Amino acid sequence: MRVTNPEIIRSVTKEWKGDRDSNGRPLVPDDILDRMKLVTTEEAWGTCRRNGYHFQFAGDWLNLHPDRVIVGRAVTCRWVPTRPDVHSSLIKQGEHENRIGGQNSWVIDELEPNDLIVVDLFGKVFNGTFAGDNLATAIKSRSGTGMVIDGGIRDTQRISQMGDFNAFIRGLDPSAIADVTMTDINGITRIGEATCVPGDVVLGTLTGVIFIPPHLAQEVVESSEAIRLKDEFGQQRIREGIYTPGEVDREFSDEMNRDFEEWKASRLS
Repeated sequence: MRVTNPEIIRSVTKEWKGDRDSNGRPLVPDDILDRMKLVTTEEAWGTCRRNGYHFQFAGDWLNLHPDRVIVGRAVTCRWVPTRPDVHSSLIKQGEHENRIGGQNSWVIDELEPNDLIVVDLFGKVFNGTFAGDNLATAIKSRSGTGMVIDGGIRDTQRISQMGDFNAFIRGLDPSAIADVTMTDINGITRIGEATCVPGDVVLGTLTGVIFIPPHLAQEVVESSEAIRLKDEFGQQRIREGIYTPGEVDREFSDEMNRDFEEWKASRLS
């Protein structure tokens, strides 16, 4: 159940020049992921849009912990309503690959630290609960991040008590997962109106979930850091009575830009 052809992922992500895993999935460095935790959805969205990526955001989630940001490298899986011939064939394939447990466990077994599982369960909640507290514990133990599930979860009371973990889901239900088949691990996946490619940097915030192409991750982080620094400068100058809000909340004048550069230099001295 690995990528049918890892070369497809390599081809789609050809603009990424860094490390990859054995399935061709881009591996954005941990330091970029750490810095990404301070990026707002709007900042990431703006960089994606400027580079022609218009369908990277998915909203309208049930967010278990709106105050918790999650960031990780996408590991994807796609599910379809069960069809006997498809289901039996994929179960046999899993047995041949020595897969253990239910199909939802198969993809969890692929996770590495700082991965983030992204599950296309086509919005199914009743009998579409990808994880309960046991599998959520496994996800947290292997990745240390969270989960994005276009479907449901169960055992919510216990999952919500897990520290340093969050879940973006479509709904909650006590039922177990049923009548669905996982057809793909680490393939190109649709979540809502967004496209997620394995290795995308997933940023989940109060606003929603955005899938950042790996080759844009550093640009997103650096752009956000520049914006935060400029905002800090502008707000300080407003408090000092040097500039008005109207002057700060627009493109800086040449004089303000010189002041900003001097202010930045003084911070480094």
